[in-house]
Amino acid sequence: MAKFIGIYGGTFDPIHLGHLTAASAVQKEIGLDEVRMVLSANPPHRIAPVLSAEQRFSLLKLAVSEYPSLVADSCEMERSGPSYMVDTLSDFRRKYPNDSLVLVLGMEAFNGLMSWHRWEELIKLTHIVVTDRAGFDNQFEAAVKSYITPFLTKDKSQLKQQTHGKIYCQSVKPLDISATQIRQRIKDKKTVKEMLTSQCLDVINKNSFYR
Repeated sequence: MAKFIGIYGGTFDPIHLGHLTAASAVQKEIGLDEVRMVLSANPPHRIAPVLSAEQRFSLLKLAVSEYPSLVADSCEMERSGPSYMVDTLSDFRRKYPNDSLVLVLGMEAFNGLMSWHRWEELIKLTHIVVTDRAGFDNQFEAAVKSYITPFLTKDKSQLKQQTHGKIYCQSVKPLDISATQIRQRIKDKKTVKEMLTSQCLDVINKNSFYR
């Protein structure tokens, strides 16, 4: 039986409740069987992460252990070179040729889609679900808006009926939390208790991460 798989990528430096609640909300609203939380081992579009891929993945595994429908995925750690999403999705498509794949992106990330490596190929590999993000106007930029028109659907059932090729907007209530904010608060010796799972917070404190 075909599966309905979400893919939520991120540097996760560190994984926080904003990531987890957004991924969980999309999983529930769309009816995904699972969401693969894919760690970006070598992110090409931003400065190098503070923690190593191994450290970030250990925190990711701890965090998703409290969320039954979320799965920590290390596939990008198993490839050398930059962690391009198009390569990850190509690997997923080979592994799950008959399954429906859904790439989950926040509006901010989606508006920057045209800067991604081989971005035109993404829609041939997956559906894309675009979510709201707190603190942003949640509007498509003009160039992106013209691109998405042929693929946009308001019928989320099409995401399960087809393996790829649709773009759907899903309203969620993400927490206004960022990894940058967490790292700075830790550096400033301020509390981040409400931003992380308790297990992740314990490991971060024990190892003096981000100090």
